[in-house]
This record gives sequence, C-alpha cells and structure tokens, in this order.
Amino acid sequence: MKSRFILLCACALALAATGVQAQNQPGKAQTPAPAQAKAPAQAPSPTESEITFVGKLYSPLKLSVVIPYTAQITSMPATIGQRVKKGDTLATFKIPPETRMTEKRALSLVEVKELEEQLAATARDSDKLKVKRQELQVMEKQNMATSQALAQNAEDLGVLEKQRTALQEKLSVEKDLANERLSLYRERFGPSANFGNLPSEGVITAPIDGYVVLINPDLHNGAKLPGGTELFQVGTLDPMLVRAQVHEIETLRLHVNDPATVTFDSMPGKKFPATVSRIPWTPVPSPISQPSYYEIELTLPNPDASLKEGMKAEVTIIPQK
Repeated sequence: MKSRFILLCACALALAATGVQAQNQPGKAQTPAPAQAKAPAQAPSPTESEITFVGKLYSPLKLSVVIPYTAQITSMPATIGQRVKKGDTLATFKIPPETRMTEKRALSLVEVKELEEQLAATARDSDKLKVKRQELQVMEKQNMATSQALAQNAEDLGVLEKQRTALQEKLSVEKDLANERLSLYRERFGPSANFGNLPSEGVITAPIDGYVVLINPDLHNGAKLPGGTELFQVGTLDPMLVRAQVHEIETLRLHVNDPATVTFDSMPGKKFPATVSRIPWTPVPSPISQPSYYEIELTLPNPDASLKEGMKAEVTIIPQK
C-alpha cells in the first residue's frame, strides 16, 4: 500500500516536469489568438444629409386693380391666365353723369390760368414802377423829386418782385399737378382724355407686364360695382417663389444660393431646379416652449408659366459644405 502511494507521487512529478519543459522550449511559444478586425466606418449616405420640407408657390409681384368710381361695367375683354402688357385694357366702365361732371371740373386749367393772369398783372405793375423810377431820377436831378420818393419806388419794386417770384413757384407747382392729374385721368379714361375733354367711358388697364391671376367673381358685363372694388390681380410668374417654414436646426445648415430640387404631387415624375434666395434672421412667431421655424424662400424658374400660384411643393436640398 505504501509502495503504491510512492509510485503515484512519482508519476505526478514526472508529468509536471514535462509541462514546464515544454513551456521553456524555444520556438514552442503559443501564438495568441488574432484580434477581431474592426469594420471600417461607413460614410453617411446622401439621404442622411438631405433636408426635405414642404412649401407653396407664390408670385413675386402681384398688384391689385380696382375700379375708381361706382360704375357699371360695359365690357370685360380680359380672361384668367391671360398674358398682358402694361396699359392693356382689362375692362371698360361707364360712370354716372354727376361723377363725370365732378371729374371734368377737376381736370381743368382754371387754377393755372388764374395764376398766369396774376403773374402778367404783376409784370405790368413792375414795368410801370420801373418807368416811374426813371422819371423820378430825372426829376431828382432837376430838384423836382425827393430821395424819399425814389426810396418808396424801390420798395414797391421789391414787393412786386417777391410777389412775382411766389406766383412763378405756385404756377410751376400747379402745372406739375395738372400734368399728373392728366396722366391719372388718361389711365382711367384712355389716351383721348385731355383738359376740357373727358370721355363718358373709362378703362381699367394692366399696371404691369404679367398675367391675370385673379378676376373678381362679381365682375361681368353690366355689373354695377362700388368704387374701390378689386376687379383683377395682375402678377408675374417667372420666376416663381417657393416659401416654406423650416425647423431651426435645418435652417442653420442652409445657405443662400444652395441648389434645390422641387417636385409637385400634381405633376408626378417632374423635377424642377430651384435656388435658396432668402434666409431670414427672425423666426415665425411661436410660443416660447416650441422650437422656432424660419420662412425660407427659394427662386424657381417658370418660363412657360406651367406652374401656378398656390401649388404645393416638396423641396429637397443637399446643403453645401
């Protein structure tokens, strides 16, 4: 029994010595397991840096056209969407006789003629005083006139000269006002309107080159409309403006002149190029607890006038770095 225990101990010592020897042998070191290679970082896809938002189309310039008097429409040659030039006739109207009489009285040169007559009278009085002065100077040399008479004559001439200057300035102003009134009345009554001549029928004309984008639904031949009623809106359609409210975080990534792509649900499959044209520094009013939004504006070419005001647009922008 004792000999068996000694034999087991000897075997255990032999095995331990063999393991230590194997570890100490050169070239037999164990190779560590290779570290797992890291996957390369992926660049963000283009869609991750895109900014997308929804806006609407607007005309950059749109002017209202109103009827100046309470009048009856006699014709309406303009149609919605029609392209017009400045001064083109959109409608004609006939005003009541009492209104025409008032306007005809305003389109007169009575004030101008009265001022011209006053100026002519002042010139005549001035000439008389100048002749009188020459006579007084001759009489003074002959001791037949006093220096006080000459002084009074000079004072009267000075007063008349001031009156003449004031009348000339007033006459110039009245002539300018008369010419401006004539221009206004020719816009309302056509080129045949003149001082003392006012046609019985007026015209509504286009204020700018553009398109008729709105017509009052109450406007038709024979309708009688009150003065100041809006009859038309004439606006430009090339280029168009896209306005949209953009979150403050995305606004900070945008810059003026950034290119954009615009699409419309009403025109599937079509893409239109646009450019960021305005980024305001003040946001749209909102509660303090809510994030701010800024009304961004883009310019969109529209040479064929296929795009209309109010169309809903989806804008995609890849900000420039």
